[in-house]
Amino acid sequence: MGLASRRNTVKWVDDTSGKYNPNFNGGKYIDDKGYVRVLMPDHPYENHGYVYEHRLVMEKILGRYLEPWETVHHINEIKIDNRKENFFLTTIGEHSALHREGKKKSPEAKSNLRKHAKKRMKEGQSFGGKRPARTLARKSVLPSKELMEESIETD
Repeated sequence: MGLASRRNTVKWVDDTSGKYNPNFNGGKYIDDKGYVRVLMPDHPYENHGYVYEHRLVMEKILGRYLEPWETVHHINEIKIDNRKENFFLTTIGEHSALHREGKKKSPEAKSNLRKHAKKRMKEGQSFGGKRPARTLARKSVLPSKELMEESIETD
């Protein structure tokens, strides 16, 4: 009779991708940072075919794609809670400030940081022994103050 893999009478299915894979869970998974990612290979801001679910929900609410500089903040800080009531749209800087709020370094910690920074500067190790390459200043993605005032006046 021979080996099963050599039989012509058995139809072998080699398609084990997507929904045919036993590990497929609908194109969603929780990444290493704890965020839900959704398979959306045609999305303009996809990353390896996936998009953060909270960004997709906010895009649906707004009726447009989010810009790369826009960030969705989870109000209760539970990363898998993707209800629209739990969202706050911010810029990257505003989002960082939200997470820094109330977290001030003690005077001892600041003094310790300064001491170690001075030591590294004296030893020439402030950047791992290498100076960073000069980069051109990036243009701000945010509209100018004058443009913002004009749009407020026209509304």
